[in-house]
Amino acid sequence: MSESLLHPAGPGRAGRRVRRGQRGFTLVELLITLAVVAILSAIAYPSYRDSVAKGARAQAAGELMQAHQWMERFFTENFRYDQNRAGTAVTAASQFPAAFATSPRTGEGAARYNIAVVANQQDYVITATRTGAMANDPCGNLTIDQLGRKGVAAGSFTTSRYATAAAAVAACWRQ
Repeated sequence: MSESLLHPAGPGRAGRRVRRGQRGFTLVELLITLAVVAILSAIAYPSYRDSVAKGARAQAAGELMQAHQWMERFFTENFRYDQNRAGTAVTAASQFPAAFATSPRTGEGAARYNIAVVANQQDYVITATRTGAMANDPCGNLTIDQLGRKGVAAGSFTTSRYATAAAAVAACWRQ
């Protein structure tokens, strides 16, 4: 027996076939589904964005820790932070920037942080400055100094989210 029947002849219906038992979605069902998807998206997307930002921040913090270790080895070899024994500044392209320019490193994806060092003979501060997708990250620019003190650059964190620099450091360096 055929599953389709001919509609009785009527205005505009002559010869059309209709499947028995076939049923579509109603407009109300589609709207309810759309509303559920919209609500889930509104909750999930910000959470996803925060997770991606946290991952990028953790990667930058790891890069800062590696840069800190690099600077300590540099000091061990040269007995100063600002230049090597040949007089080449640590900020010269062949020195610190060759190893640590961005996070993630060149060739590993779009830069989210630019990493730079400011050094004198006996101390330094390495700063990861937000850029690209992280430009508006509320944690601000991450820093680490020659004593291993972790921080955020003054005025770079969002005060509406973190009342003090200490609160920003506690939240943003904790991964």
